[in-house]
Amino acid sequence: QAKTSYWRKNMQNIIEATLNEVRLGDPQHYRNMSVFPIFPPGESKLEYSMLRKALNEEYIMITEISENGSVPELKLFNMSESYILLLDGEELEGAKQNRALNTTLLVPPKSELKVPVSCTEQGRWNRVSAAFQHSGKFLFRKARGNKMSSVHQSLKYGQGYQSNQSEVWNDISQLQSIRSIHSPTSAMKDIYDKEKGNLDDFLEAFPLIDGQCGIIVGIGGQVAGLEYLSSSDRYSDVHRQLIESYTMDALVEKLSGECPELTLEETQRFLEQIWS
Repeated sequence: QAKTSYWRKNMQNIIEATLNEVRLGDPQHYRNMSVFPIFPPGESKLEYSMLRKALNEEYIMITEISENGSVPELKLFNMSESYILLLDGEELEGAKQNRALNTTLLVPPKSELKVPVSCTEQGRWNRVSAAFQHSGKFLFRKARGNKMSSVHQSLKYGQGYQSNQSEVWNDISQLQSIRSIHSPTSAMKDIYDKEKGNLDDFLEAFPLIDGQCGIIVGIGGQVAGLEYLSSSDRYSDVHRQLIESYTMDALVEKLSGECPELTLEETQRFLEQIWS
């Protein structure tokens, strides 16, 4: 118990020090979405690779938990000497159905572990590949936030990193309905693919800035979330996917009249809320 208390206090100190030392860049605005780039106080001392690169270069392999499979769990093998960072909400495609990660994991070198996930493709349960690939997508902000809340509740009651799967499916179904997009297997990735034109417009408006390691995002003038990685090189691997994930939520917002922009004052208040 004393060790756990020490770890929590140390982690709180690290988070507070980091948030106090990061620098906000000039805001970027497009339609109803605003982005404040975040710049780090220094580079990370820990070397690690991101999930998509590790999968593409075959450092790791992710498969179904068994021949029969299990919706909320996958099996991961890290065959490399590197740490691999998996981010909450990253989507994997293939095997029996597409899944999204339920939490962020730093996978040690030469290790094997079970990975908690949620299904993002309700209408398929047949194997199309032996292993998963990265879909290049993240859960959109609303679904990721709701999933995160249900996982926190599951942890609170000692039930592990389980999500409310029905809620995840419902969030994806609502997005399909609002955007009038049909997917034969209710796959989230199909929505992204069919919104490519809109996503490209937002990506052009929110380019990666050299040295950037994160973002604070506003939708309709309100803070929608903060994303931060300890390494600007590693952040550059996921910048596009993170911008796309918030864009999906921005596209759902009703646009009427002028689009309010997220202000510096509101952004700083949000950071102060985290510190407290």
